[in-house]
Amino acid sequence: MGRIFHRSCVFASVLTRESLYLSRMVLRYAFLKPLPRKLAAVAAATLTTASAIAYAQLAPNRDEIVLFEADIINRASTDSPIIAEGNVKAYFGEQFLTSDRVIYNPTTDIVIAVGNVSITDTDGLTYFADEVELTGDLADGIATNFSALLENNSKLAGNTVVKTGDERNELSRAVYTSCEVCTESGDEKRPTWQVKALRVTQDRENEVIRFRDARLEVLGVPALYLPYMQIPEPSVERQSGFLTPDFGTTTQQGIYLETPYYIAISDNQDATVAARYMERQGILYRGEYRFKASRGEAVLQGGVIDTRNSEIEARLDDITQRDLVTQELLFDSDGNRILRANADGRSVPGTRFHFFGEGEYRFADNWQLGFDAEYASDKFYLLTYDVQPEGDLRNARGVFRPDRLSSNINLQRRTENTLFSAEFLGFKTLRLNEDNDNVGHGLPRIQYSANMFDTPLIGGQTNFNASFIALERNDGVSSQRATLAAQWDRVFTSSGGHRFKLYAELRGDAYSFSRLDRGSEVCNDSAGTNSFEACLQTFPGQGEDQSSSKSRLLPTAGVEWSYPLVRRGQNSTVIIEPKVQLITATDEDFNSERFDTEGNRFLLPEIVNEDSQFFQFDTTSLFDWNKSSGYDLWENGNRANVGLNASAVFDNGLTMKGAIGQQFRDQETTAYEAYFLSPGLGATESDIVGAFSIGKRGVFNFDNRFRLDKDDASIRRAESTFTGRFGRFGTNLSYVKVDTINVDETENDNEFLLSGVSYNITDNWTVGARQRNEISRGRVTQQIISLGYRDECSSLLLAYRIDNTNAGGLEFGNSLTINLELSGFGN
Repeated sequence: MGRIFHRSCVFASVLTRESLYLSRMVLRYAFLKPLPRKLAAVAAATLTTASAIAYAQLAPNRDEIVLFEADIINRASTDSPIIAEGNVKAYFGEQFLTSDRVIYNPTTDIVIAVGNVSITDTDGLTYFADEVELTGDLADGIATNFSALLENNSKLAGNTVVKTGDERNELSRAVYTSCEVCTESGDEKRPTWQVKALRVTQDRENEVIRFRDARLEVLGVPALYLPYMQIPEPSVERQSGFLTPDFGTTTQQGIYLETPYYIAISDNQDATVAARYMERQGILYRGEYRFKASRGEAVLQGGVIDTRNSEIEARLDDITQRDLVTQELLFDSDGNRILRANADGRSVPGTRFHFFGEGEYRFADNWQLGFDAEYASDKFYLLTYDVQPEGDLRNARGVFRPDRLSSNINLQRRTENTLFSAEFLGFKTLRLNEDNDNVGHGLPRIQYSANMFDTPLIGGQTNFNASFIALERNDGVSSQRATLAAQWDRVFTSSGGHRFKLYAELRGDAYSFSRLDRGSEVCNDSAGTNSFEACLQTFPGQGEDQSSSKSRLLPTAGVEWSYPLVRRGQNSTVIIEPKVQLITATDEDFNSERFDTEGNRFLLPEIVNEDSQFFQFDTTSLFDWNKSSGYDLWENGNRANVGLNASAVFDNGLTMKGAIGQQFRDQETTAYEAYFLSPGLGATESDIVGAFSIGKRGVFNFDNRFRLDKDDASIRRAESTFTGRFGRFGTNLSYVKVDTINVDETENDNEFLLSGVSYNITDNWTVGARQRNEISRGRVTQQIISLGYRDECSSLLLAYRIDNTNAGGLEFGNSLTINLELSGFGN
């Protein structure tokens, strides 16, 4: 069978030269159509000649001409077989056959082709054999030393093949692989893997290939024996069957094994179901359903596990909650150790589950209804079973393991210049120090925007925006906010290249708050925090008032100037752009200055900050008219944003970019201080923000963003990444440093380093290592060592992970994962 594949290899080279396009796998012997007796007269007339060519009409009632070409075409009499020898070629429309010798016997209606037989059918697929013999109607036949190049570069060969009807082909002593079987020079090459079987059946009706008495060989070594195996034809995009199993071992799960089963429901629906056996946790049942139609699509994923087993329950109860910083065991007020329960005191449920999903339906022009769902039964579920969104859902989120889950149902209408959106938002926190009863839900959030209206008289463009949100909590502050805003801008460019932009905005907000004494998800007393009272100082009334309301009018106006300068050198292009932005706005920051009984100063906000708790001041937000990420936090006062952008592009592929800037104010603001935010803004001079990148195409790239203290230039925030490829050696580094201020006015210095290296031992084998350091805590939290192999038909990844992280007593420990993929077993 190795020799058969060597022949297939040679013929594959011919296919490359002919540039044949393989569109789908149909193992069909598209040999000579039954030649009518009318051909006999034509062939006899040519007698024995060199480079003889014969034409014949295929059938009296069809206008199809057969072109028959050979070095010699001979027929002794009208009743004798037609014999063509030497570079025989027969063309039947888009089908053709080549061979050393072809014999057609009209009496028996048998076609025999001998020697280097090659048949190409109407689909562009080509088959090879030493000898073929078929009946005239192509219903039955046999070929010896047969090989075929199928879809997706898969190859099938056998000592003999018997064709029975149009839907079945039986091969004996057959070999199948999707690997290359020859080198570029045409020499024989041992495939990475191949399946050898005593009998192989190609069932064209059901689009499957069946193997009997088969063995899988890896690098020529038998690895697995299977008395029976069935795979879809390589051309089949979707067919029900088992997928590649997933197996390995972890400290949490023990040895695990999962074999998914794929179900092709219809052309626009499919599903996948799986049972994940875990030695230490039990069986997790998972599934996915996908649907797609002309007006909408949906993806649903979920899983469930029953932990009501004495062994599993005992193991869960033995896991205790620990302090997030010191990792010390926690105890309640009675001195009892806090077992692995949720922060609110409820124990882990006996039945645990998760659900992810998203979808949309376009029911009218410009209108669509959509949903996005994420839910887990308890805070430790995703961590314990290493669950995350899969496939398209994971790509859309871009977060490996979220610590908050969000869900929404939305109705949207979008036109060229307008957008209307109404949605209901729900959230679930997985953080240990947060209680889900204190988590807010948007019920509802409504937004409308109308953009790009030409402004009469003064020119420019005017935009209108309106929004409303009702934020509700089971146990905590609830609020409603309504906002109306109009923005106008106009751009001028002088003859000298100076660019001016005028901007103005008038915005009005109306707020209403209730249950202000109950806190929120980051400010509650049910998690056992000592900072609850300090946190309540950030609420109107200091937590003593039950309700509050506030309305405000927020005018803003400004002008922006920039002057792009371009210089083209002999081998480079340099661009320098200075930019200055002058902004004026109301001075009111909506915070009251108070003093406690000991004379200590504190700020009492009039508005609860719900949507602007997390944002960064950097070069990307330097020239935002309002740097807040939402509506609640307002950037007040008169200020100037000043910056410089520069870039240089060299002909050798080297690129450099940089930016630096700072904000200046006529007086300080307490807008950020009142909410214990430390973005580097608020003083008369802000922190200095900058960015720098340098890279060479295909070699390395370095990106860095930073924020420096305005007084001593110390690093307040830094984000740096470096990737490089130097020959067979590759590396990547990621460094993050963040300074934060807690509600108790203590500072946190969080510093992380993620490093990785890889080395290509050969063109196919790669070894790599990664490490994650929490520099601020002086510990290594994760290490991964991997060995990978990849070629045109297979991939193998072995990864060993040492995980030193601990979440509430849940220690991840070590894990070994093995991932093997072989192409050619269906898509």
